Amino acid sequence: MIHKKNNYHIAISSLTAARNDHYDGVNAIYRLAAQVPINEGTSPDGVQRQIKRLVKDLMVQKVRANRINIHEEMLVIDFYPKGFQMAMNRGQYAGLQLEFAEFLNQTGIWGIEIQDGCYMDDPEDSVKSVSNDLINFFPEFNSKCFGARDNEPIEIINCSSFELYGEVA
Repeated sequence: MIHKKNNYHIAISSLTAARNDHYDGVNAIYRLAAQVPINEGTSPDGVQRQIKRLVKDLMVQKVRANRINIHEEMLVIDFYPKGFQMAMNRGQYAGLQLEFAEFLNQTGIWGIEIQDGCYMDDPEDSVKSVSNDLINFFPEFNSKCFGARDNEPIEIINCSSFELYGEVA
């Protein structure tokens, strides 16, 4: 039996899987990401319904997603920082990832998990040109530090070869 990693295991793996410039106290965090699988063989209409349901479910969360990226096998959900969020060390970054895991586990969205590909993202380096008073050195996964503003819609980007996605949100 193959055991699938749960969100807490994925979050803890950030201790070794994430690039060290994600928590070096020099670069800001670019994004936190989750993913939801699209079952193999799902019809285009089924995928469209899944996206609509996901948008509806994400709109009621305490932290609102910024973007859904549609891929052939999964929907990737991005949560971007509000302002500049900077982790000063590996432990602080892993703690943030554990908060993110807890958030995802409480969404009630079937199959949602941390998308660990974001551990390889290039960090936000424009932070190097701003003063320290514009940087949050103690980020938490909450609506003050991450996600869309209340009146901001979730952006939907089609990264797949499907041509059926128009306006969904």
